[in-house]
Amino acid sequence: MRNGDLWLSRGRRGAVAALVFSTCASAAWAHTSYLMPSTFSTADREVVTIEASFGEVLFFRPEVAVDSADFHVLRPDGRRDVFDRTETFRQLTLLESDLSEPGTYRFTTGERLGRVATQVQVEGQWRPLAPGATAPAGAPTQRSQTATVAEVYVTKGATTRAAVDAPGGRLAFQPVTHPNAVYAEDGFVIDLRFDGAPLADQVIEVDREGGALEEPRFHQTIRTDAQGRATLRFDRPGVYLIMTRHRAPAPPGAETPIRSYTTSLTFEVTH
Repeated sequence: MRNGDLWLSRGRRGAVAALVFSTCASAAWAHTSYLMPSTFSTADREVVTIEASFGEVLFFRPEVAVDSADFHVLRPDGRRDVFDRTETFRQLTLLESDLSEPGTYRFTTGERLGRVATQVQVEGQWRPLAPGATAPAGAPTQRSQTATVAEVYVTKGATTRAAVDAPGGRLAFQPVTHPNAVYAEDGFVIDLRFDGAPLADQVIEVDREGGALEEPRFHQTIRTDAQGRATLRFDRPGVYLIMTRHRAPAPPGAETPIRSYTTSLTFEVTH
């Protein structure tokens, strides 16, 4: 199998355990923010409602609401706008936007800064240290803050590219295939960028709605190639989420020297 190209069939989800972390801390680390719209594509709807939540394994079942100060919309001409209505509950936030113009809209949480935690390096991997826990003797530690972004695209009528091609955050999926024109037989080509540069050999995790209830459980990983590109191929239609995490020095003046960036994209694969 060549790097950057994966046939997405059923697979087993890997599990990694580290004794220095509590179950609670491990679960919190694994949660991923997502956006799920009431529709991905429409001919004539005038409004879309979007669910924003953190989930784990059972996508898309909300567990913890996403509350962001930077929720926003990129309209079909690329212009930034605000949501018409936002309501936050304990397990989810509901976002409402008009679809008054034809074309493709990009809906995003914006960059959401999260918890500050101590991380410890164990067997070459940085992991959060559980509250009250002590790092193993001699293990490197550092302070880090999470920065999460979740995005989704919705198209009214014919697809357009302005919102798709607009720059994103530091860690950004840049769709080559239009995200509202992903067909099972054609696959989905996507570039991964960090600060605008290709992010090579980066792991992207792939989940499918209901995949955790399949036997065997569906969960896949794919790596970008040397140009930061990945080609996803699908054995069936459905709603998918891709997610990647990348650690990097924080911007000047940040609360911690390191940030752990997580970006997700929800999309629909059709026949």
